[in-house]
Amino acid sequence: MLYTRYKVADISKLAVMLKDDTAIMKPEELWNLNDEEFNKWRRENDLKRLFDCFQKTLPLFDEWLSTYNFSIDFILNTDKPGSFFYWDRETILFKSNDNGFDHYFFVPIEDKAHDKRLKKVPEKEKEKVEQYRFKPYFIWAKEKLKSNKIIKTKYSGELDTFRYIGGTAPDVPEMCSATISPGISVLKLGGTKINGWGLTTFRNLDFTNLDFLEIEGKHHWDREFNIFYSSCRHLKFNNSVINFTKFYACHFEGLTSINSRFYWTEFYNCDFFGADFENSSLINFIIQDCSANRFSFNRVEVDNFIYLPPKNEWHTGIVGTYETVAENYKRFRVLFQNNGHRKEAGEAYYKERLYDLKYNFCSLSFKRAFKLFWKQDFNYAQPLLKENFSKLGSSISDFFSYLIWGFGERPLRTVLCSIVILTIYTGLYFISGIEIVGGNLTNSFYLSSIMFTTLGFGDFVPFQNGEYKLLLASEALLGAFTFGLFIASYANKSKY
Repeated sequence: MLYTRYKVADISKLAVMLKDDTAIMKPEELWNLNDEEFNKWRRENDLKRLFDCFQKTLPLFDEWLSTYNFSIDFILNTDKPGSFFYWDRETILFKSNDNGFDHYFFVPIEDKAHDKRLKKVPEKEKEKVEQYRFKPYFIWAKEKLKSNKIIKTKYSGELDTFRYIGGTAPDVPEMCSATISPGISVLKLGGTKINGWGLTTFRNLDFTNLDFLEIEGKHHWDREFNIFYSSCRHLKFNNSVINFTKFYACHFEGLTSINSRFYWTEFYNCDFFGADFENSSLINFIIQDCSANRFSFNRVEVDNFIYLPPKNEWHTGIVGTYETVAENYKRFRVLFQNNGHRKEAGEAYYKERLYDLKYNFCSLSFKRAFKLFWKQDFNYAQPLLKENFSKLGSSISDFFSYLIWGFGERPLRTVLCSIVILTIYTGLYFISGIEIVGGNLTNSFYLSSIMFTTLGFGDFVPFQNGEYKLLLASEALLGAFTFGLFIASYANKSKY
């Protein structure tokens, strides 16, 4: 578990605790406010202090504000403060006014064509819609500082974005706190129960502590809702409906879902450590670039379940990432099989084997084994050497399985392999000095074809006593082996 038990004051000398006047209202009282009162209270209390901390601790933060003519009040009035930090590309903020209320909408620019389309605002709408083009703080700061490490913390080192680095009483729902880098405790809204996920839809829940929040009831809105940089440990959904919700860079531990339905629920760049789904449905459920593990599924229905693993998890090395991703694909494969999704199960099996291959290869440590042998004794190095040779043998075997037939999930690779073998043997026959075949491309290809397919018409009698008999026999053996793989590959796909 990454969450520590450090007191907030120990996280950093710059740590800032929410003062007593912002802690007067309990989570239950805050949830009882209407949406407008809730967001107004946050703008004037915890978020104000949070951004005061950012001004003191985030490098060049004031310069970033002045570059885009932003003020902290302007950011807070959008009720979407996380969107000013998260995106990894230039973003356009659209501001419109409808029935006397300001509405804000963030659109990250995908490419030049997308940018061109965004610039084409109808003339009649230009007076109603304001545009603010900006680079979110973290990508701006990384370019300015020429470094990916922006936030400095005492115990967690340098970080590239906001991370939850500690807290107090992590096992006590009523008392637990959550500390986000660079060292500030975010507003506590968890440790209580609310009636349906719909209660959250129009509220600003960026930078909040939702730990041990229990959602019970099917009240919901069919409206997209985003949450940025919040702690969601031990979040529990019971007999609930969760629609059109996206979590960005949130911290999850021990998520529980019982008799609940998730529809278009998405997780991006989150820490996702442990999730139990029981008697639930996951429709259009997306997990992308998340550090995720320890999933459990019991009587779960899925449709369009998408998992896109990270290239490298921030809290571990590449070896640990490969091991975790392989385990995740194994669990998802079983989930797809239980739902009768053969194509998805086959693809998950392929990815599982591929990441197993990457893990075995990258975890080889012969250098360490030989160093141990040199400095200590063979008896000390023997277990490590044995483990490495075992992984090496497994890696070589899996690599050829991946290359030739994609672990049984890519039958067409055997066709490509056959073409390569035919081409190589055709070249060998062509450059040979044998009469009729040597120097004749047509005859060389013909001979290679009949040997590969094991037909052997006997057209070329001189080979019966020639010195190339072993070469001919080797191609026949490869042909029989390749055809066997091709048939076995299609048989393998039918098991899902």
